[in-house]
Amino acid sequence: MRYTESYYNLSHGTDKISAENIKTKGFVLSGDETSWCGEGVYFYDIKAKAWWAADRKCNELKQKGFSGVKPAVILADIENIYKDDTFDLRVKKDLEKFEEFVNLILPKKKKIIISEIDDAERKIRLRSALISFYAKETQCKLVIDSFRQRPQPLYEHAIEFANSLDMVFGIETIYCVKDTGIISNIRIGGK
Repeated sequence: MRYTESYYNLSHGTDKISAENIKTKGFVLSGDETSWCGEGVYFYDIKAKAWWAADRKCNELKQKGFSGVKPAVILADIENIYKDDTFDLRVKKDLEKFEEFVNLILPKKKKIIISEIDDAERKIRLRSALISFYAKETQCKLVIDSFRQRPQPLYEHAIEFANSLDMVFGIETIYCVKDTGIISNIRIGGK
């Protein structure tokens, strides 16, 4: 028996014009080797994070000379996706399969060199490339991962408080869709 999973009300931050375009024409894969999980359509399960991404995109557009851009969030669902089509880095079994794959394609010397990379951007590029290659090879349609927010002065007090209570703070889950055909119920969300 093949198991399915569903994810509802996932949030994607963008600008208003792009949101209207996506609503009528659907999503298009984007991103590159600097994106968290490589090429895909990125969603959050926290709407506030999608608004942050929308504001960021609008600021980038304004810096390129576009005026009057406004942020927007799109909500969408992924329904009844087979577990076999999902690569979930939060799940031990999936992480072990990924490790096996990486060990097969990288010689032992390369693994040691990777652990010694101290440039965060280079590590992200390598990580993204490995995840993208693995997703293509396994014909994965959805990659799910959790990560800790990059340390920022804004969060220092909250992190310190959470740590004092043995709580986890600043962990986000990201959904990287590798096949837009799995996205359904696309709608523009309000704040």
